[in-house]
Amino acid sequence: MKKRQCFATLMLVMRKFMPTSLALFFAGSLYAHNSSAQEILDRSVSITASNIEIAKVISKVQKQSGVKFIFSSNAISADRLISCDVKNKKLKYFFEQVFLPLGIGYNVVDDQVILYSVKKNNSASEEENTTTEAPVFRTVTGVVSDDKGEPLVGASVILKNTSRYSMTNERGAFSIEVDNDNAILVVSYTGYETKEINVGSENRVNISLVASNKSLNEIIVVGYGTQRRRSVTGAISRVSSEEITAMPVSDPRQALQGRVAGVSIVNNGAPGDAPIIRIRGIGSINYSSDPFYVVDGFPGGDMSMIDGRDIQSVEVLRDASAAAIYGSRAANGVIIVTTKKGAKTDKPKINLDTYFGFQKAWKTLDLLNTEEYIRYATALKANAGTALPARFNNLDQPVYAGATQTYRQTNTDWQDEMFRVAPITQTNISLTSGNGRSRYYASAGYTKQQGIMLGTEYQRYNIRFNSDHNLGKIFSFGHSFTVAADEKLNENNSGGRTQLQHMIRSLPYMPVEDPTLPGGYRGPSGDDGSDPQNPVRVALQDISRNNTIKILGAGYVDVKIIPALSYRFTAGVNYVHFNNRLNNPIYNESFNARVLNRVEQSQTMYRSLYFSNQLNFAKRIGSHDIGATVVAESQNGRSRNLFGGGTYTTNELREVTNSLQNVGVSGGLSEDILYSYLGRVNYSYDDRYLLSASYRRDGSSVFAPGKKWANFPSVSVGWRISSEEFFKSITLVNELKLRASWGKMGFNGIGNYAWQPLLLQNTAPVFGGGQQSGAFFNALGNSDLEWEITDMKNIGVDVGLWDNKIYIQAEYYIRKTDGLILQTPLAPSLGFSVNTPANVGSMENKGFELQATYTQRSGEFKWDVSANFSTVKNKVLSFGEKIKAPIFAGGNADFGGFDITRTIVGDPVQSFYGWKVAGIFQTQAEIDASAQKTAKPGDIRFEDISGPDGKPDGAITADDRVVLGNFIPDFTYGINFSANYKGFDAVVFLQGVQGNTVYNGTKVLTQGMLRLFNAGKEVLSAWTPQNPNTNIPRAVDGDPNNNSRTSNRFLENGSYLRVKVFSIGYNVPKSALSSLAKGAISNARIYLASQNLLTFTRYSGYDPEIGSRFNAALTSGIDYGQFPQARTILLGLQLSF
Repeated sequence: MKKRQCFATLMLVMRKFMPTSLALFFAGSLYAHNSSAQEILDRSVSITASNIEIAKVISKVQKQSGVKFIFSSNAISADRLISCDVKNKKLKYFFEQVFLPLGIGYNVVDDQVILYSVKKNNSASEEENTTTEAPVFRTVTGVVSDDKGEPLVGASVILKNTSRYSMTNERGAFSIEVDNDNAILVVSYTGYETKEINVGSENRVNISLVASNKSLNEIIVVGYGTQRRRSVTGAISRVSSEEITAMPVSDPRQALQGRVAGVSIVNNGAPGDAPIIRIRGIGSINYSSDPFYVVDGFPGGDMSMIDGRDIQSVEVLRDASAAAIYGSRAANGVIIVTTKKGAKTDKPKINLDTYFGFQKAWKTLDLLNTEEYIRYATALKANAGTALPARFNNLDQPVYAGATQTYRQTNTDWQDEMFRVAPITQTNISLTSGNGRSRYYASAGYTKQQGIMLGTEYQRYNIRFNSDHNLGKIFSFGHSFTVAADEKLNENNSGGRTQLQHMIRSLPYMPVEDPTLPGGYRGPSGDDGSDPQNPVRVALQDISRNNTIKILGAGYVDVKIIPALSYRFTAGVNYVHFNNRLNNPIYNESFNARVLNRVEQSQTMYRSLYFSNQLNFAKRIGSHDIGATVVAESQNGRSRNLFGGGTYTTNELREVTNSLQNVGVSGGLSEDILYSYLGRVNYSYDDRYLLSASYRRDGSSVFAPGKKWANFPSVSVGWRISSEEFFKSITLVNELKLRASWGKMGFNGIGNYAWQPLLLQNTAPVFGGGQQSGAFFNALGNSDLEWEITDMKNIGVDVGLWDNKIYIQAEYYIRKTDGLILQTPLAPSLGFSVNTPANVGSMENKGFELQATYTQRSGEFKWDVSANFSTVKNKVLSFGEKIKAPIFAGGNADFGGFDITRTIVGDPVQSFYGWKVAGIFQTQAEIDASAQKTAKPGDIRFEDISGPDGKPDGAITADDRVVLGNFIPDFTYGINFSANYKGFDAVVFLQGVQGNTVYNGTKVLTQGMLRLFNAGKEVLSAWTPQNPNTNIPRAVDGDPNNNSRTSNRFLENGSYLRVKVFSIGYNVPKSALSSLAKGAISNARIYLASQNLLTFTRYSGYDPEIGSRFNAALTSGIDYGQFPQARTILLGLQLSF
């Protein structure tokens, strides 16, 4: 409590007095900062050259000084050979002593140096006797922008072979005088390719520059700030806006799939369901391994609520040096989302981006038709010695009273009934405007995606408004604000079974509809000997609908205390209102029925407030770059939930009212708070030796007293070998940087009261002859419960070749998590039904990551290719002393009834675990000589591997189970190719995984033959004495040999390669737009795109991309019949006004 009060007092003092007090302090202790031009001229260089071209000398100066030079090669005769010997002299000295005598002048503009030709003075007599005709000048104006149309401020515009130049203003506009129609303008900007423009007779020229190859000056967003790429020492990857919008998805997190090495993304359900995202392996056994999200500086923001077209960039912080700045929430990596800001423009710019398309299941299974099903069912029952269903003797009866169609004539394809061609559409319209003082970005968006299965749909509305404002040279402020409202129609799991499970099992001779039954749908009765529910009825009548409103906003105020020091105060709010409505009406399919209409409504209101005080210091002193950040912040969360439900005797009532019967009402309140202090120091010497160190101290309310606070340090170093003098002669390699880092990160994603024993009130003991209200404890508390701590080491290398046309980044990491929170068993005699959480486990992930790009920007045909590759190896190191038994999971009666995964020390987490198949018994003699004395010919023979003493014991028991595989791939990869040619553009993006295994539960459904349901056509090849050469065991009702038990029979290679994105676009020429739209439309692009166009895999189920049903722990990679991925084809239009 004292720490909390002190923190609150400190926050108040900082908000009120920090800007003033710091200004007074630093005014007396730091000297005033001179202009940027003077600072650049004071930088030191050492250049020794002997008969070297001027251009190469300039390149050396650029590398040493970190300054961008702008010049025309012809104007300064850059191929001239010069010699010089300058040791540790300022740039100003170098220019005046080396360049000026050669007739090369210079001007410093912002952080660039412009070189130009200086004509030698003629003698007085020459001036008197020379007469020249004065040239006729005219003014050329224009705007310099990037390839997205955003103005570039401070771009250089030089009249070629002269000293005449101009710089673009805050609107990207320039003005320059030319003296003839053959004038050529040389336009350049840091991070973009220089472009030469022939002016001709035009008086206005608008110029678009293309980003250069992997610019080392590219700004990368890091925790609580930004860095230039050349100075980054951590493992950080950036995903651009273009890459995110290339994929037609409702959730922008899905667009990250295959884009970043070390990041695994598995789509996991119907439209609107969250994908499973893992950064550098599995972080926890019992809890979520999801990364932490930061949206526009707000910690814990929700990326799924953002329209992908509003995103400027996404940075993925993969190692500890980059992520540890977020301390207790960074153990599973950090994803930073930056949305678009306003731009300085001549006039407001409007962009429209819209597409419409269709989705379809890319694969279906071969299931039995009516005739085949009758044949299969007859064999199944006959081999078990049980009677056929009564229906089989009445197949020629009408499917219902008054129908003309009989059961034998009916042949329902339940996949056709459930799968559909589903539309998908997304529209975003945005407004960008600004001037030297204020910038605005506003947008509105709409997304709608029907699922490829009936009963699934997602739609969302977005509104965003971002702005930034300057109040003179000292104060600035701004905000980011978005509202999203979405609606999701959930896939139902009636009877605890997925819709795919119902589809596979439904009988082909059963009609979909029956108007004679309540509800109008038909299912099996007792005469059919089977009980799958009608999936069409479930999809259209059992409704579960989510409605969510999300508001995320943050505002900041910046105060520049002195040029090197600034203070920022940030305040933000995250508000979520979630509402679920469930309506399960009265129906009767025959066997399956519901006699009461079940109505439920649940709502959750969540609010998080965030306050941050931040000091930023940045100063360059000679060759020393120093940056520092200090932050004190707090963030709280408050969640209130309410549930009400009951039944009606009619389907007419669908809301929760006071007329409900069998009423159930519950609710709750949960609160948490996090206090944080953190600091970071960045240091660079001569752009060669790099150091970054951070330290964060977090205090969280979710842990017990004495365990609430933890410290999270990190440090990283870098060596830019390419900037060393001995390396500068190697012109092939223009960037070579070695990196190493270490840090600690935490995990606090447990329940708010996990360490405390909670009093439960839902009991009614009997006292005095009647029930009384009661309360009880069902678990023990743990006052020693504390953070899971992840320790990560990382080494990396960055290599740029041929002016960064080829750029390679490689990483190797070791990630160890200690204090894993596991449920420790209690003696049953204590009377508690829930085990106690404790920090007892440890786990390790280690892997290698590689990212490479090649860019070709010259010529009319411009193209680039990028690829990423990553591996991860996982191993459980310890369960502590209290946990002796393995952790089993995945068992389900419909899928064999045995556990499917096992987690144990020494193995990867949740390995597939079961029996190994040794073939099929052909004769009774084989059975008599085996360990399965009760088997019959045609049953599966399992290997007798072990017994209680670790040796084969002549019996097939649980001791014979072994590790069969793991869901973690050997490696994952992505390859992207993009090209542009004369207005046409194309993108091909491939994504894949290799070496993982999937437990194919759908194969259990189609080939397991546990009891009478429909099945796959493979069962027609089941073993019989006449068909012994098969891998399908005999068909027998009840599966007496447990042929469907967990075994490698159902384990398959889950590797796949997808053509994730394929698109072709065309940009309408501006001349055509001018004539057609009379200048109203500045840019127009039409494109055709696809997602999941092709999938190459040997997996026999619906889709190899298998996540975890219900996101349950330790069940990843088990295919219980999850929602499959769709193939999408769409047509899109992009317009700028």
